[in-house]
Amino acid sequence: MEAMGNVIKLLILTGLCSVSLCLYRHQYVLQNTPKTWNEAQSFCRETCIDLATMEDMEEMKMALQTVADNYVDAVWIGLHKGNNPKWHWSLVDQGFYKDGEKNNLKWGNQGGDNCVVLSNGQLSTRSCAVSSHSICFDKTKQGAAQYVLIPEQMTWTASRDFCRKTYTDLVSLRNENEYQTVQNVANGKTVYVGLFRDPWEWSDLSDSSLRYWRESQLIYAQDSESCVAMMKTESGKWGDRKCAEEHPFLCKCTKNKLQFIKLRISFQHSTLDLNDPTIQRSMLEKMAQKLNASIKGITLLSWKKLSDDRGLIKEDKENIP
Repeated sequence: MEAMGNVIKLLILTGLCSVSLCLYRHQYVLQNTPKTWNEAQSFCRETCIDLATMEDMEEMKMALQTVADNYVDAVWIGLHKGNNPKWHWSLVDQGFYKDGEKNNLKWGNQGGDNCVVLSNGQLSTRSCAVSSHSICFDKTKQGAAQYVLIPEQMTWTASRDFCRKTYTDLVSLRNENEYQTVQNVANGKTVYVGLFRDPWEWSDLSDSSLRYWRESQLIYAQDSESCVAMMKTESGKWGDRKCAEEHPFLCKCTKNKLQFIKLRISFQHSTLDLNDPTIQRSMLEKMAQKLNASIKGITLLSWKKLSDDRGLIKEDKENIP
């Protein structure tokens, strides 16, 4: 409907949880009966969605909370070794990358190593075991303050773990401005960035590049085992294990829970009748499109009528805080 092109933004009211945190439509379920990785995959697909996938660090925290201390050695997750190594960014927060930004790779020297440094404005591969300076990204800051040079030289994995613990993650290079800013912060030093290559794939075919490896785990080793588990001795960090081993496992299951969110909707034109059923349907369609563009699994939206039978309320702009 042409009038709905006038919807220009949706604002979550102050004090309510953000959409990205409130609308997870799945949960993790720990299955304590030990199975091989393939048996666990079949069980999760039959009873839930699949073996567990973690899209970002918030979901990783959810998984750690679910497993807690309720296992002895290892817990299977959905990651397993594939045949086609791919480049990924370590920082995977949903909505962080715009279209094409994950692949904005300015190569100077692309060799056979699986970690990446930035030098003189270009990317080069480097052995992940070599110690180098690095630059962390801090999403709590703004502008150039988001980019932090780490003067201590560390391996790529140690750099990533330090950045995650102290800031947000190793830096990503999404656009020309970011390349220039990071190069300026590096101040002539060759620095690790968050780009890495590995062959690991998720059982549910998710393209998540989140990796939560133990520090001793090589980013990409030909002789590594083919399946992945959370490791008790590593506080839940991941390690490769033989797929034929039998362990408890973590399923990703549907979470059938309604979420009620108050929205303030701004229009370019104030003449629309917000209680017209046609207008309301179009608004829901627009909101569903926006939500599904950034959050998987949002399948149904509906209006909740107020207890006093009022519909949508048009506020006086002078009274809006």
